[in-house]
Amino acid sequence: MVLTMKTYCIINKKTGFFVYGTDYRYSPPHQRTSDCKALTFGTEKKAKIAFEDRKCGKNYKIIPVKLEPIEDKF
Repeated sequence: MVLTMKTYCIINKKTGFFVYGTDYRYSPPHQRTSDCKALTFGTEKKAKIAFEDRKCGKNYKIIPVKLEPIEDKF
């Protein structure tokens, strides 16, 4: 049995990279992005709250992603 879970991430529209953090030393804050690290959110509502809290601009969007375990060791 394969267990999959639908979650949400914030991505940069231009690069396709995932947001994994925010640098609040700048105004407005700068988003830290990566092709291999990502913040995940269990619901779209939580992702929208984080999107606003992090002051993500028009270059970012929320997308649904599917997490699937590589190994089944339960």
